Amino acid sequence: MQESHRNAVRVVELEGAVQHYEWGGFDFIPALLGHSNEKREPYAELWIGAHPKAPSLARVDGARIPLDRLIEGAAEEVLGRPAARFERRLPYLFKVLDARKMLSIQAHPSKAQAEEGFARENAAGIPPDAPSRNYKDNNHKPEAHVALTDFRMLHGFRPLEEIAETLNCVPELAPLMPDFGSRLTYTGSDPDARRALLKSLYRRAMEMPQEEAGRLLNPLLARLERENSPDKDSPDFWAVRAASDFPLPGGYRDKGIFSIYLLNLVRLAPGQGTFQPAGTLHAYLEGVNVELMANSDNVLRGGLTAKHVDADELLRTLRFESGKPEILEGVSLSDTERAYPTAAQEFLLSRITLAAGQTHTRPPEHGPDALVLLQGSALLRSGNGVIPMKGGTIVFAPHPAGYTLEAQTPEAVLYRAAVP
Repeated sequence: MQESHRNAVRVVELEGAVQHYEWGGFDFIPALLGHSNEKREPYAELWIGAHPKAPSLARVDGARIPLDRLIEGAAEEVLGRPAARFERRLPYLFKVLDARKMLSIQAHPSKAQAEEGFARENAAGIPPDAPSRNYKDNNHKPEAHVALTDFRMLHGFRPLEEIAETLNCVPELAPLMPDFGSRLTYTGSDPDARRALLKSLYRRAMEMPQEEAGRLLNPLLARLERENSPDKDSPDFWAVRAASDFPLPGGYRDKGIFSIYLLNLVRLAPGQGTFQPAGTLHAYLEGVNVELMANSDNVLRGGLTAKHVDADELLRTLRFESGKPEILEGVSLSDTERAYPTAAQEFLLSRITLAAGQTHTRPPEHGPDALVLLQGSALLRSGNGVIPMKGGTIVFAPHPAGYTLEAQTPEAVLYRAAVP
């Protein structure tokens, strides 16, 4: 076997790529990685994967090789059968994410839409790093996540009856669509009519001139600031925070504030999660999680951001379904592993919890795994040696390489990314 192939098919330790987005926390990821962070730099995301924007670095014989390059030379050996299905690329991107401030209201495109949009923007000559670009690659981005701390987010449109009640009870929002309640009564249970009504409401919110949005939102925010509610289970709290975090010049207001009242406000306990398929409007508000997604960086934004918002493209992307989101509790695969299955073809997220001396084994030909240790310490044994793992250690195990984990502390907790 050639040396490059031999390196590619053995278990290796990785260095993740840190993203210092402004909304990131100051403590969790630096502590995980053993960084002092005396300058209080935001550590928003730790990327684990082979996305060309920020690939992890594999430590091989004293060298640091980008993971996408390591896979490129031996895709079939590293990925196994998924190689052909996923264009010889690692199909997932794994992250640890710390949201100190609210993230943008956003959704992700379908595979077909990503391919069409990426080709269209390339043909138009839009530079890959242009702020106005919607599509950074040709892939979709379904994503699942599991909370590591108390975690709050917006996820999907609320039941229409709840939206009608909100528009009725929050007087400043009633002008958004004064006849929403009567139109909802007229639609009955017709799903197409209900989707059309929701789309009409959201289009109105997104396409409203900034001056008009200010006339609705300024009185609302003035009242909420006077009331000063500390209730994080109320959209009012997050509307005030959004106004503070995302000020606009000229007295204007970010139209993403409307979405705080239109979307489900979700609180997750550690160990719970959600799945965001294509077209699901959502936003992370606060907390730390592990996140696993298809290998893409495509985001279409709907406010609460200084970045590009393309309302027309977002409206083309969204699925105008309403209702309560499913909370992922996980299913037990064994006495050491709990999985969070979704409809995604590219990834499976699971948590491995080991008591002192307890082991967890993955046989060869399992198919590429990425592991990050978040609590305690463990040893990973494979055919090419032993890797001591402590908090923040990341390991990549390619398709042919089996391994065994053994806890070295009273408890060791790892999260695993794999291909289903």
